[in-house]
Amino acid sequence: MTNYEIEMELDKASKALSKETQSVNLSYWNSGSEYKAKLKDILKYESVQDIFDYQYYLPESIKKSIANKLGFSSEDFYESQGFAFSQSTHSIVTIAVFLSQRNLKTGIIAPAYFTAQTCLDDLKVAYHVFNEFIPDFNQNFDISPLINSDCEAFWFTSPINSTSVYFNQNVINGIQELLDAGKWVILDEALCVNGKELSRTLGIQEKLMYIYSPHKALGIQGIKFSVIVTHKKFTDEIDRLKDCYGGSLNYLSQLGARHFISQNYDECLRFYNQFWSDNYKRVHQILANYHFAHVSPDISGHYAMIFLDGCIGSENFIFAIKKLIKEKGYLIFPGVMHGFDISKQFCFRINLLLNKSDLEKGLISVLDDMGKFIENA
Repeated sequence: MTNYEIEMELDKASKALSKETQSVNLSYWNSGSEYKAKLKDILKYESVQDIFDYQYYLPESIKKSIANKLGFSSEDFYESQGFAFSQSTHSIVTIAVFLSQRNLKTGIIAPAYFTAQTCLDDLKVAYHVFNEFIPDFNQNFDISPLINSDCEAFWFTSPINSTSVYFNQNVINGIQELLDAGKWVILDEALCVNGKELSRTLGIQEKLMYIYSPHKALGIQGIKFSVIVTHKKFTDEIDRLKDCYGGSLNYLSQLGARHFISQNYDECLRFYNQFWSDNYKRVHQILANYHFAHVSPDISGHYAMIFLDGCIGSENFIFAIKKLIKEKGYLIFPGVMHGFDISKQFCFRINLLLNKSDLEKGLISVLDDMGKFIENA
């Protein structure tokens, strides 16, 4: 089954529930009501008065502050150019068009956010997916297949997609090796927690491009904005593409940009880190009762990938989850929807910003059911 077919099957099963019953998707991207309510009490931002004029650029007065908060040094700032977008999808599309116009065969380092591969497909950009490093990406990463390939550009996602695990020094060294070899590198750090950016290590280099969206990690979707950061040499080229594929900055993106450089963003970040950390501890306690289930001990963010010691076929998975939705109201998306190969090891994502009771009851229910299939496999 395709990812879309799986999603539609589960959506149909959820909608079949009575109006009084709401299903809870442990893999979903939206936060729980408890997190939202508490963060809402903390969140403060200044309004921007001009809602009429076409806003294309962020004010010069805040550009350097944004760059510094993203981890770029003052020297990097003067060698770079930042391009603001209303969301990271626009940033991804713009870079995909850039790769297309330069006819750069691209290596997608899996797992990656799905939009990148879809854009390259639609734009007829030649690419190769490197998925041999999954599931233990940092442990398995080897730069040799990339260096020895015919790819001219490489697309990395940090943190590793849907895991909240960041690259170790071996991977970072490999990225630098690609750059030293004259390759292009795109670092999609849209979901990066502020303070963990690779910009702090790799800085500005001629063929290195970054994507950021600082509010995305906090689960604040309404005022998020995105920026592409590149070497200033490509200012005119990216600026022209932004005009065509990014368009103007909406009002809420302007609010988000100003909020990012405020102390209140830092207050929100502290609460975010505390909330997901508390839920993560509870997840560890639950997993201790299931010998076949594991999660990375090295996460720093609100998504975690649960790995099971065995595989579950698509038909068995759909059957089990439909039954779980009907009987208990919980569901998950399989890891294949987030770029993981589940043919040898089944995995699924959980959102650590969900209400603790939903996460506890849901995870226990899922593992009880999935365990039957693992044990019978």
